Amino acid sequence: MTDHYQMLHKSAASKFSIWDAAEIFEYATSRFTVIHIELMKYKNHHSSSYQHTFVRHIVWEAERFVFPFVNICAAMNINTTLPAYLNEVILLITSFQTEPYYDHRKLFATFKACPHESATHPVDVNRVVRDYRHAWWKHRFDLAPFDMPLRMSVATVKELVTGHFAQWPKMASMVPTPITHARSDDPLLQQLQVLRAEVSRLGMELSRLLVTKLDATREAVAALDHLEDPVDELREAMVASHTAVAMLQGHYDNGRQGGPSSVEPFPYL
Repeated sequence: MTDHYQMLHKSAASKFSIWDAAEIFEYATSRFTVIHIELMKYKNHHSSSYQHTFVRHIVWEAERFVFPFVNICAAMNINTTLPAYLNEVILLITSFQTEPYYDHRKLFATFKACPHESATHPVDVNRVVRDYRHAWWKHRFDLAPFDMPLRMSVATVKELVTGHFAQWPKMASMVPTPITHARSDDPLLQQLQVLRAEVSRLGMELSRLLVTKLDATREAVAALDHLEDPVDELREAMVASHTAVAMLQGHYDNGRQGGPSSVEPFPYL
């Protein structure tokens, strides 16, 4: 590694941390969420020019608040864990940028159809704040010229993120922190270190999943334990019913043997 490269890497690391990555990606997710909410307010048909301009703006969102920081994380060996909705949106935008059949109409339709929240996840439910800078979706962007900044420094984006979380400080405590990998000049060793960290992460996820399953199993067993007494009572009632029926049948048979064949001994049974 050259001295110049080392200097560049140290400079980037000093300006950008793992926590910055987590907060910036959450900020980007919040922006895409409010954009989707605003889009869903209007069920009417959107013109082709509206769709084209809308797509240009959401691509701008990804290029300002997501793609540069994914690249920084890759260069710094940070395992980027994007929020679920942001992950879906970025896959859609990437398809639009790389697949020839994926035009602006398809991106518009798939973005509109992609749900922006889970009804059970506390972060998803409370992701939107009141004020956003560069809130183009609040205006008739389809009738105005494209007037968004073509470049943003890391410092500028971090200022936007700071203002975002200042509106809801509790949100910052719910943002998951990405994983960083040890750095090595040997490409093969670097890949092995990344794989080791990934296997470790998957092991933790598997352990968490097993604990969840065990908790669910304990709840199911507890529910069955509560049902044990009613089932025993039902079984006893069924045995008593069979005994009563057998007794009545016996009386009935004895009555028929002692009387005329044309007479029913228990006419009301």
